[in-house]
Amino acid sequence: MQKRWFLILLIIAVSLLLITIYPKQPITKPLKVYVIFQEDEGRILLEKFKKETGQPYEIIRMSSGEAIYHLLEMNTSGIDVVLGGPADLHEQLKSNGKLLRYSPRTSDKILDAYKDSNGYWTGMYMGSLAIGVNEQVWRNDPSLASLPMPDSYEDLLQPELKGKIEIPDPETSGTGYTLLASLAQERGEEEAIQLMYELKKQSSTTTFSGISSAQRLAVGEVAAVVSFLGDQLRFTNSGYSIHSSIPPQAGWEVGGVSILKSSTNKSAAKKLLDYVISKDAQTTYMNLAFSLPVISGIKANPLLESVQMENLLKTYRFDIAAAKHDELISRWREKNR
Repeated sequence: MQKRWFLILLIIAVSLLLITIYPKQPITKPLKVYVIFQEDEGRILLEKFKKETGQPYEIIRMSSGEAIYHLLEMNTSGIDVVLGGPADLHEQLKSNGKLLRYSPRTSDKILDAYKDSNGYWTGMYMGSLAIGVNEQVWRNDPSLASLPMPDSYEDLLQPELKGKIEIPDPETSGTGYTLLASLAQERGEEEAIQLMYELKKQSSTTTFSGISSAQRLAVGEVAAVVSFLGDQLRFTNSGYSIHSSIPPQAGWEVGGVSILKSSTNKSAAKKLLDYVISKDAQTTYMNLAFSLPVISGIKANPLLESVQMENLLKTYRFDIAAAKHDELISRWREKNR
């Protein structure tokens, strides 16, 4: 009997010694994340998350159009989280059965309009479409200097602006599709497609993504663009002379975050969702991307204090934008043949 107890105590002692000598191994399986906003913003957020949790990660930067193509058309697997991108992107993934239901710990602090009612995606930021003008280009162009700066989409159709504006392509850009979908919900599909077509004819080119338009505006390659306000303010904050205004009945986005049902790292994915709607992450992202937080109690960045929120299309619905996506894009392609 004594020998038996001796063996049990010896096993316990050896086990404790091994735990001391060989502590728990660190997390090694990386969380694989499609980042739909800017890669540097994603890395800063994910580095803070890694510091807090020890969770390694891999970033794959995608535009929203690319992400949808890879996840729906190519049926790409091995990705855990889709981070950012307009809510209609997440709605499309939801309607195609691609998402796992998960409501982050503090999601009850988020307004219902900024999250999926069934918990398939959660908003992590909010932003509006805006007309951006390079003030230096405008003042130095003899045909533009005497004109008031545009504050509506129709203002961008003035003949003096021919070849001097730019809009993002709604086929590849979430920004471009938000513009098309919001116009369709405000004015009807026929008028929306016609206005987009006129804006395209007025443009020097249509860009692959919204940030590309903001970049070209900042360096003076065009006089005016339509893009998300946060992309414009990012360059304003870096010293570029950009005047931004939110046009009447402007489309807007809630940038979502969701977990793919095919994720092989669901526990870590849930921790990331919990983190990105924490006050720390919300404050960090606002000051990186100049988007508005989705939780209250965060002091607005000074560049966001004068945002004309009353100009937004308050009736804009992401689920309708998602449901109409293929039809609107098909009609857009037909118009451009």
